[in-house]
Amino acid sequence: MVKNINSAEGLIAQLFDFSSENQVDFPTPEHVPFQLGYGTCVDEYTAKPHIHKRVKREINTTCEFIYVISGKINIEIFDESSKSLELLTVSTNEGFLQYFGGHKITIMAGTKYFEIKQGPYYGRDYDKVDMPEELS
Repeated sequence: MVKNINSAEGLIAQLFDFSSENQVDFPTPEHVPFQLGYGTCVDEYTAKPHIHKRVKREINTTCEFIYVISGKINIEIFDESSKSLELLTVSTNEGFLQYFGGHKITIMAGTKYFEIKQGPYYGRDYDKVDMPEELS
């Protein structure tokens, strides 16, 4: 199951339920700057050996992926003008991928998770803009 979250500027985020049985799928559109694929292999599969080319890509936003191993995370999604778009709960075996904009993340006690972002990271002052106090 994939839930798409849109802003006026297009697809801003996706929520993935990894517990559903499915063949290999890449539900992220080709044009977005971060790709995600997942699935269930019924029979053994070996991908054709390959090397990834060094291809210059230009990105102008930071994408963030969060996977909840166990527990629960509440994520409020904001567009780039700080408008709240949606409040999601990401639970055990679910993932969240945001392409641009911002968010408020509340992690419940005892939650185990990991997150992935593309780098390099130049520090909070360079890479982030804090939201107005009333939203935090």
